[in-house]
Amino acid sequence: MKVITKILGATLILWAVLATVAAATSLAISSTVLSAGNATVTSCGVASASATRTVDNNGTITGITVANIPTACSGKTLLVTLKGQTGTALASTSNTVSSCAATCTVTLSGYGTVSAANLYGYAFAVTG
Repeated sequence: MKVITKILGATLILWAVLATVAAATSLAISSTVLSAGNATVTSCGVASASATRTVDNNGTITGITVANIPTACSGKTLLVTLKGQTGTALASTSNTVSSCAATCTVTLSGYGTVSAANLYGYAFAVTG
């Protein structure tokens, strides 16, 4: 009876492992496709974007203007994260990219009291 129980247990474990492997094989790895069956992810080309900051008299960042956003990003949400010296996020905010003719420009505010002296870079993301 112990032998039958061990065989049955080993068979169930084997089936569980095979089911997991079979599920993982349906995942595609690509830069523009997210799949486990039905979702496609496309890029609107935000890699060409550039940012400039607006600073008040106290040295606090009051806004970020992002330019050169492709028109394919119109209607999507632009998220900009301010990065510190070690790459840590100092603050983030987002805004919708409005319709534009050639390239879009978005101004974002709401970064709190981040000092311009602590800003070492930006991270862009477009969703939607």
